[in-house]
Amino acid sequence: MKKIAVLCCALLSAISAFAYYGDYGYSSRSDEMSGFAIFTLIVMIAYIILSIVILIRWWKMTTNVEQIRQHITHANPKLTYLVAIGEKEQAQKAALTMLVDLLYPIYSDPYNYSKAEAMNKEIQARLPKIQKLGLSVPDYVTTGEKFIDYINNLTDGKVPYKDATNTYESN
Repeated sequence: MKKIAVLCCALLSAISAFAYYGDYGYSSRSDEMSGFAIFTLIVMIAYIILSIVILIRWWKMTTNVEQIRQHITHANPKLTYLVAIGEKEQAQKAALTMLVDLLYPIYSDPYNYSKAEAMNKEIQARLPKIQKLGLSVPDYVTTGEKFIDYINNLTDGKVPYKDATNTYESN
């Protein structure tokens, strides 16, 4: 994008000279657009293209409105903050929600063939921090295997811990 901007600035003087050349009757035909009209047209086209690019970037930036809303309204406060203000029950509920929000997409992912292992990595990264804050979570979110068993019991599903038929073995 920067290269295009530098190129446009470099060509600006050439286009300006062309506009000056056309306005004083040096051009071969008299029924052409004036040089200034061409210059204005080029500037307008560049402005329109730039506006479209900016609109697309803003559109992409605001696609996840729910996360932006939660960030602004503090609908999902940090656990440390809740513990610090004495809202231990709300902090435990928020910790459980956070863990389930991390684990359930792994459970539902049809392309993850070692679900329990992936879940255990997520749990091991977060559970010590939760315990350090003095919070406790239900037993079914302490390991990936327990979470898979719990959700399988709720939904009568048969999601395995590890799918041996689709695993990729490296030599």
